[in-house]
Amino acid sequence: MRQIFSHKMAGNEEIDALVTAFSALVDAVKDGTNGTNEYKENNVTFNEAISKYCVEQSGMTFSGLEMMADPMTTVKGSFKDTFATVISEVITPVVPKITSDRYATFYDVTQVGFGDAAKYEVESNELFVVTEAAEGIARGGMQTIYNNEYTVQATKKEITVGVDWYRVAAGKQDWGVFGYKVAKSFANYINASAIKAMTSVISDANKRAEHGIAGYYAAGFSDANWLTIAKNVSLANGGATVYALSTNVGLAKVLPDSTKGFRFGEDDSIVKNGFLPDYKKVPLLEIDNALYPNTINATPISMVGDDYIYFIAMDSKKPIHVVFEGNTVTVAPDPLNTADHTFGMTVSMRMGVDVVVGSKFGTLYLG
Repeated sequence: MRQIFSHKMAGNEEIDALVTAFSALVDAVKDGTNGTNEYKENNVTFNEAISKYCVEQSGMTFSGLEMMADPMTTVKGSFKDTFATVISEVITPVVPKITSDRYATFYDVTQVGFGDAAKYEVESNELFVVTEAAEGIARGGMQTIYNNEYTVQATKKEITVGVDWYRVAAGKQDWGVFGYKVAKSFANYINASAIKAMTSVISDANKRAEHGIAGYYAAGFSDANWLTIAKNVSLANGGATVYALSTNVGLAKVLPDSTKGFRFGEDDSIVKNGFLPDYKKVPLLEIDNALYPNTINATPISMVGDDYIYFIAMDSKKPIHVVFEGNTVTVAPDPLNTADHTFGMTVSMRMGVDVVVGSKFGTLYLG
């Protein structure tokens, strides 16, 4: 149920051109091609284009980037409001695009309108019970196709960040890095929320029972546990192929008792990737990881732990649902910014993350 985010252009040629140019800069950072002279030239061009548009929309005549170093330009309320609006327009299509690139195997992304909640009707995975009918014997109870309904409500999430006017005036403000870091920050927050939601379910026996996955959990790596979980998840999802997800550290623990009996080429795969390509007919896929932002310069703590391996059926409904409300990222000026030096702003969007178990998934605890 992966959904593609489409950004509706504003219908203003100048704004649409800024959106396209900004998106290209962010894509270059994402692809690692932002060290080229072409990128640097495009970045300077974007600095000039966004500055010119905001200056002219504020009733002034644009005479060059040096105007962005003049407080008489940047302190004007009309200029700051226009700048915030343009930043909102150019960031809007970037955040969902980068976010939906992550954990494609782990969660589904849904976009709803402002004020709406995402509703999920969970199909019953039980087959219909066939009974023998006899004269005078009451029939069994009515059996339904759907057996539950869940809603996921989005709430406001925000980042406060600043843009240095003097760097804009010098053409040095790196908009690709700025946009990518904003989008990546939201993406990492969603990934952390998704893992937290899933871990809260599988780490508690009562919650496992409540979500109907108690029989798809085992502690300790062994061939018996591995094969049993894979078999049950496959059968519960109509015989679908099952794959195992974890961090590279978690997947590295998936080894037979004797590591000397590898098939030809498997030893090379372990050296190259750190783990086997598959084990007991179950493909192994690495989960993209990240560090919690407030631990990067302290004791690094990764968002995804190494103690769990998740068994997911291919082409099934994912256990985690991420919901975006509306299709606009909101940018508001920060009233506490220093008007002559920095433009402070709050970048916010509405999103929600929750567990909706529409298909069975399994978990092997390695701790």
